Amino acid sequence: MELTRDWVTVRASIALTFAVALLSILAGLAQIGGLGVDGPLAMSVPAVIRQTVGFTGTITGFAMLGSGFALRSGYRVGWYSTAVLLPLTAVQGLMQASVLSFPLVALSVLSVPALVLNRGRFDRSYSPSPTQLAAGAALASAVAYGTVGSYALRDQFEGIETIVDAFYFTVVTASTVGYGDVHPAGAGPESDIAQLFVLSSLVMNVAAFAVALGVLLTPAIEAQLSKALGKMTDKQIDLLDDHVLVLGYGDLTEPILEELTERGGVEYAVVTTDETAARRLSDRDIPVLTADPSDVEPLERINISGARAVVVATEDDARDALAILTARQLNPEVRIVAAATQRENVNKLRRAGADQVISPALLGGHILIDCAFGADSDDATTSLLGDLTPEDTGD
Repeated sequence: MELTRDWVTVRASIALTFAVALLSILAGLAQIGGLGVDGPLAMSVPAVIRQTVGFTGTITGFAMLGSGFALRSGYRVGWYSTAVLLPLTAVQGLMQASVLSFPLVALSVLSVPALVLNRGRFDRSYSPSPTQLAAGAALASAVAYGTVGSYALRDQFEGIETIVDAFYFTVVTASTVGYGDVHPAGAGPESDIAQLFVLSSLVMNVAAFAVALGVLLTPAIEAQLSKALGKMTDKQIDLLDDHVLVLGYGDLTEPILEELTERGGVEYAVVTTDETAARRLSDRDIPVLTADPSDVEPLERINISGARAVVVATEDDARDALAILTARQLNPEVRIVAAATQRENVNKLRRAGADQVISPALLGGHILIDCAFGADSDDATTSLLGDLTPEDTGD
């Protein structure tokens, strides 16, 4: 029931947001290109306003795409930006007064109730890093320098009369396009000053744009590389708290992961040296760190001090014992549960630091015999778990 509700509400809100974004872009481009079919309101809206709104509507559509991606990641800022942009797209659709813009208005209005209904679902906070703030400030400062400076020196430029002209010249210069329609005019010292200003503005803006793009694109590239290599990103690791750590990967690990997944709301992560398994788990959106679970550094990095439990269950009891020793050393209070492949290793794993050790072979043997004498498998399992002595489980 919960999955159905999530599909109908949260995913519907995200899908509607992307649909509104695409419609806003398409309707705006059609209006700019003169491809729109006039609607009933066309006579009431001047042509210049309709074309201007087509331009702003295209920009709003791209902004809505960004909001859609933020919503898909569960960010609260995405909800706020979408709540602001939806009424704006509806108003712009009306002012375009085109038959193509009417679906945009209808879809924008339809998206509002779904967005309001799911307000509590988008609760992830977003805090830009100091590097991102610095890159944004550098970019804004560079653009402001070019705009204000070129407007102040407008008498030495041909083609700059307003602040908009100055902003246009700054962006064209920063992008290194250089149309040539705006350039220093005249000769002498004043022209030299204008040329030197253009050079300084070019260097500052190109550097600011390069830094900003690097700061914005690097996390996305790192995330894709980490996923391809089966590694957790720093952001995923930072979010881990009160989680379950699964150390190692083997045949017993899959049922453990399935059980953890079914228990909604339980955060967990896997630490394994098996790169093939790590990539496979990463493709299933299971947090995984490719590292040796018996090493101190990866366990500290994955926040073992904040873990609620540790599960160790591979087919190598010796490696499991080393992982248990490391985990117990780093967090003496955490609960550690382990599975022993060999029955004789149950007490060894417990001495290594496990709170409870289960022998799958021992449990399986008891259940098989009970079933052989007519007991139901579920009843046999329940009875066995209630009757086992500490020696049977390693306690």
